[in-house]
Amino acid sequence: MGRLRLAEIEGAEDIHRAAMWDAFGRCPGGATGQPCRDEERGRFERQWEEQKRRIEDKYRRVLGEFEQRCRAILSLG
Repeated sequence: MGRLRLAEIEGAEDIHRAAMWDAFGRCPGGATGQPCRDEERGRFERQWEEQKRRIEDKYRRVLGEFEQRCRAILSLG
């Protein structure tokens, strides 16, 4: 379960990073584009933290449900 969680996070992070670099490409070059890049970086970092939290919450929920089913089975024995 831990490996699946890490794989999903890494895959999502790669996609997210590529999208951020694409957004940087829409900013002006050089020093004049730095405020634009800073704004994009902040926006993408906030989005990434939210996306990562959702992934971690999903796996926490799945693991909790799995443990609950295991406890129920063990209590029958």
